[in-house]
Amino acid sequence: MSSPIPGVAAWATIGYVTVLLPVRLWLGGDTVIDRLVNHTGLWSIATLLIYRCASTPTIDDPANQLAMGGVLMTATYQYSIGRLVGADAEPDTVWRRQRNTAVLALAVTASIGLAATSAGYSGRPVDLRLAGVGLGIGCAFAVTYNTFVLTRTLLGPLRDVDTPRAARIVCVVLIGSNAVLCGALALWLFQPATAWPDGPQASLVQAAFTLWVATNTTLHAIPLVAELTLRAGMDRATRTCRRLLPLWRDLTAAVPQIVMPADTRHGSDPATRLLRMTVEIRDAMLHLGPYLPPETDETQRNTVRAREPDRDLADYAHRLIRAAQARRAGLPPAGTSAPPPMPVVAHDFDTELAHLIDLARVWPQATAAVESADRTARGASPVRGSPTTG
Repeated sequence: MSSPIPGVAAWATIGYVTVLLPVRLWLGGDTVIDRLVNHTGLWSIATLLIYRCASTPTIDDPANQLAMGGVLMTATYQYSIGRLVGADAEPDTVWRRQRNTAVLALAVTASIGLAATSAGYSGRPVDLRLAGVGLGIGCAFAVTYNTFVLTRTLLGPLRDVDTPRAARIVCVVLIGSNAVLCGALALWLFQPATAWPDGPQASLVQAAFTLWVATNTTLHAIPLVAELTLRAGMDRATRTCRRLLPLWRDLTAAVPQIVMPADTRHGSDPATRLLRMTVEIRDAMLHLGPYLPPETDETQRNTVRAREPDRDLADYAHRLIRAAQARRAGLPPAGTSAPPPMPVVAHDFDTELAHLIDLARVWPQATAAVESADRTARGASPVRGSPTTG
């Protein structure tokens, strides 16, 4: 077996794609673009396996001829993905045209195989000129136009100033990997169509295709990782919800009427849950404003142990806990002028969320300090019927 790719690298790429494809089939939907991506993975695996069966790096090897067909098939699916994403075409139309393009790629592969077989029987080198000019034009069109469509699709986000840096990097990597594959494949198709002596073109295509498969599989794995992270509850919104949960639970227990009914359409979306929790915590704090007690020696003692930057926040947490206790006990408002809901007034969601996260950070310690103070107060109060000292 002759291959420019070391066996370890080739089998690692095959295993990489083989592991990720079932995960994508499990997590992915049944949309047209999902089917296109999944078929791309299947043809990539098949082509890489065919390459491992080649005994020579030339087009005379039947395995390399089949591998050329696999590369062309993969290119047709990438072309359809570019059409679907960039041209806003109808998914059903794209899928129907993809089947027609796949038939054309299979016909080109069959023509290459027949021409190579005929040349082998006559003892001549593989020469596809007898297959007609249309074969060369068809191969060149399939490769060049596929790269053109994908590049045009990816240039759109690059021109948009609002495109995130990560998306720009993905677009640049995709353009580069497709350009490398297009150049290598064009060299390979040009050699048999002109009967030039065999060179390193087949090896270049195999190396470029392996690199292309590894790159595209990695990029397709990004949404898989995001979905797995979401299902495991490790995404940023879910982790923030967990941090806010003790604060939200205590405040909404004191003001239960501010809890909004769950939205069946978006209730499971972590971002929606986080937004609801933030709004409900803010509403509860506004309702508890009239119950906030003034600063006392107790709050001063409780906050003196806090770090200097957290002193005001810890003081507010203690007073807010007292306000929630008074509200749950049915006591009247404290009758004092309520301070702002937070020591720092926020004017945008991100700043407000950061303040609530800071409050949630000191909330468990503040709750424990208040409960400890309550236990101490109950233990120090005289018990009815007990002797007193005179």
